[in-house]
Amino acid sequence: MAGHHRALLRRAGILFACCGLAALSSPLPAQAATRAGEEQIIPVVGAGSAAEGSWFPLEDAFDDQPTLSPPTQERYLSTDGGRVVSLVGGRQAYIDFGPGFANLQITGTWTLWNQWGRTAQTPLTYWWSSTKDPLFNNDDVAETTPGFGFVTKLPPTNPSSDPLWHRDYTGTGLTPKRRYLIVSAASANTNGAVEFAFTGRVNAPEPRVVPAPAFGALTLIDEVNCGDPNDPHAFQQFPANISRIETVLGRPVRVLPNDVPGRKYFAYRLGYGKELAAGKAYVLSVEYPDDVPRTMIISNNGAEYTRAFHTGNTVGDALLPPYVNPNAESLELPQTGEFQTWQSLFHLHDRYPLIKRPRDKEFPRDQGPSDGFWVAIAQFRPEDGPLSRGAAAAKIRLYEAPASPAYYAQVRLPPAGLPQRHLFFREEMADGVINQDAGPYLGVSNRVSWYEYKARLMKFLGMNTFSKDLLEFGHNQGWDSTAHGGNNWVYQSRYPGLWGETLTMLERYDLNVLPYYEYAGSIGYAGLGNQKRALPLTRTDAYTHISWTEGTRADLTDPDTLADFKKMLDLTVVQYAGRKKFTGVWLRPRSSHLPIGFADATLARFAAEANGGTAITRAQLQADSALRQRYYTWWMGKRRAFIDSVTDYLRAKGVGNDVVTLFTSDATEAGRSHPVNGDAMTAENPAPWLALGKSVLSLDRALSESRQLNTLVQPRSTWGGWEWQHADPWSDPQNYVSDTKGALTYTFNHAYTVGRPDALNAFRSGAGLAMVRHYALNEDTMTENNDPLLGYFVTDTERAGPYTMLAEARAVAHGDPRFIGYLSSASFNRGFPEYVRAFNQAFLALPALPSQVVPNAASNGAVVVRAIPTPSSGTYLAVVNTGVRQVDDVTVTLPATGSVTDAATGAAVPVVNGKLTLSMYPAQLRAFRVGP
Repeated sequence: MAGHHRALLRRAGILFACCGLAALSSPLPAQAATRAGEEQIIPVVGAGSAAEGSWFPLEDAFDDQPTLSPPTQERYLSTDGGRVVSLVGGRQAYIDFGPGFANLQITGTWTLWNQWGRTAQTPLTYWWSSTKDPLFNNDDVAETTPGFGFVTKLPPTNPSSDPLWHRDYTGTGLTPKRRYLIVSAASANTNGAVEFAFTGRVNAPEPRVVPAPAFGALTLIDEVNCGDPNDPHAFQQFPANISRIETVLGRPVRVLPNDVPGRKYFAYRLGYGKELAAGKAYVLSVEYPDDVPRTMIISNNGAEYTRAFHTGNTVGDALLPPYVNPNAESLELPQTGEFQTWQSLFHLHDRYPLIKRPRDKEFPRDQGPSDGFWVAIAQFRPEDGPLSRGAAAAKIRLYEAPASPAYYAQVRLPPAGLPQRHLFFREEMADGVINQDAGPYLGVSNRVSWYEYKARLMKFLGMNTFSKDLLEFGHNQGWDSTAHGGNNWVYQSRYPGLWGETLTMLERYDLNVLPYYEYAGSIGYAGLGNQKRALPLTRTDAYTHISWTEGTRADLTDPDTLADFKKMLDLTVVQYAGRKKFTGVWLRPRSSHLPIGFADATLARFAAEANGGTAITRAQLQADSALRQRYYTWWMGKRRAFIDSVTDYLRAKGVGNDVVTLFTSDATEAGRSHPVNGDAMTAENPAPWLALGKSVLSLDRALSESRQLNTLVQPRSTWGGWEWQHADPWSDPQNYVSDTKGALTYTFNHAYTVGRPDALNAFRSGAGLAMVRHYALNEDTMTENNDPLLGYFVTDTERAGPYTMLAEARAVAHGDPRFIGYLSSASFNRGFPEYVRAFNQAFLALPALPSQVVPNAASNGAVVVRAIPTPSSGTYLAVVNTGVRQVDDVTVTLPATGSVTDAATGAAVPVVNGKLTLSMYPAQLRAFRVGP
């Protein structure tokens, strides 16, 4: 009967095609499709030689598959089994488990043996790969499970002449680590094996959980088919002819190879002749294959912003940038095996450059809406992204967005009387677009309109607090210093009315305001900063070799410094307090601007306040480590006093009784590096990076050693006689635990920075936990042989899809911040806005009150539940999936009684026996309100 049944299946066309790189016409028999989760024959999608033109016909091992599990239930006649298995020495073949490989659990491997000519086979070698490449690549994973494989055991003699199935491997459920299993044979052998088979479970994938779309109906304006070599759009690439059209996931795409030296890009002009309009909102969309690890840079010159994203185990940022250490991290993130879409909202500028973007006036902004604009897909050098398989795009689309406020995210804040949370960003190398006089170099004619685009973007992303730098490296960024002396005190900006005009514009938007200051003392003809009242300990010239930060500095222990900064607050905050709600102020001195100082006057203050009136010298401080430590402790206390005094002044001046001062004691762009082994990258799987000769710290070790907390609270390492440890003082969060007026910000970005609750809790002040995401600028990483391929270049990078919010989600689970800020390299944006909006809406729906983790509240260990009790508005819950995979049917036991609503939407949520049942995508945050 079994043979007859199998013959019927064969006649039905279910088995392999017999030539070429084999692929099943229907890899899963009909009856198996209804047996999800049961033991069965595991289907494979294809098999064959891993090297094109190289003979290793592994498809012959899967050309007459059994239908029953275990296959010993099914009789094979001597004429069954298809062609014999040929194992070709020194070559590799592949077995393709298809895009749903992660849903498989292999419990057995089987070999069908003929009764004649059987001989023992030299063991085969196996590894998992995202491609059919015959070489073991850096992101491949060796399969070393004992007993796994085929032809490992010769079966006993069969009384009949029929072929016999024999089990090689027995396991509880091995999940493929990549889509393809590469098989390498050390020697040739046709030892009587005629068929291979896998048994196990095929878990039916749950419906994918996704957030609400970021956009409603959009009008398509233009579309580029990157996989069509004859696409009519204007096209450029560097180097010439570098990109390739390849078939990926069954579709043609344009790919930049990563096995060729140098930086690369391809670019298309979109919107030409499409009646585009300056100031209008559009959506740029890039469809890409999510098949293998990739890093992709997307440059949109219509709004002069660049964003990069990365997938799989790539690090995203350039691994070897020219100026800073990126603190690189590699995680083993799943990929969907499907095409996905990156998209971003932007407002088209009045004028913009071709492909090369100016920092100042290197390239004109001589293009306008009628010309369309260039979009480039780019990538770093191979050595900067060694595990990336190359940027790839199938389609680039341009849509017209609906008019505002139709695209704004609906944000439900906590009831009146409960404190709010805050989301904000600050941009570094961005305002060159408007920092020009009228003419061919001014990107947006009305400078305030450029900031209005930022306000609309914030509303779209669901952010609620507007921040702008008013001092950059100590210099005035658009406010009027006349009232306190003008240029004699603080050099005027070219546009002294800009800040006031921006606040007038912001009156139309329900956004809080948090101005940002890189304070270095006032910089004017007679400014305090020029006096350099803070001096290094071991020298008198400079703290560091960074010349452009050494020209001005202030001593925060000097009463004149506080008085100086108060005057700035008068002109930038106090006079506008009746017009906008200020959250407070945000200070972030750059290196050497508010250093630990050792001038004579500073030493005298220490002697009077903390040394019993006994004078000290710089020489004594150098020689006496105990004295030096007491000096540091005194200085840290003075810093807190300065921060608190700023808040006291704002409150006394009527700015608000709840304003706070945030202070970022981290002058770096990418975030501080560990003072001992800061050059080491972090990796969830160090193996591929060690193979490349990199210095690697495992993620587990980085967490066990509390790497990030130790980095932030220790003095910076220094060299060459410089004093970096004093130029950029470390954090002392223990002194702010009860401080309701200020908070030191906690630097985060990677998984190792948000994985330890004790590290985050250490930075919680009486005003709440304030966290700031530091992005590596990746500055000048697209310059090839002194040629800036895309002009002046900086970019932030983010993980793809739901993982774009992985760090923020884990931050809420492990620390529950009140403030989340972003230090962006240039114009801020996000490339997966549906996930960003969903997180932001849930985050802002939660009141900024103390919370506690509810132990064992969720049935899945990856899900963390935090309870936030309120005086009269019930109990709020923050529920976070901290994992990298979707979780389904998770039950959450409520820590309080009452009706439950989704705090972000107001919708009622069903409760059964005091429990919620949820399915959540990776890194998802849900907010609930329980009663009353």
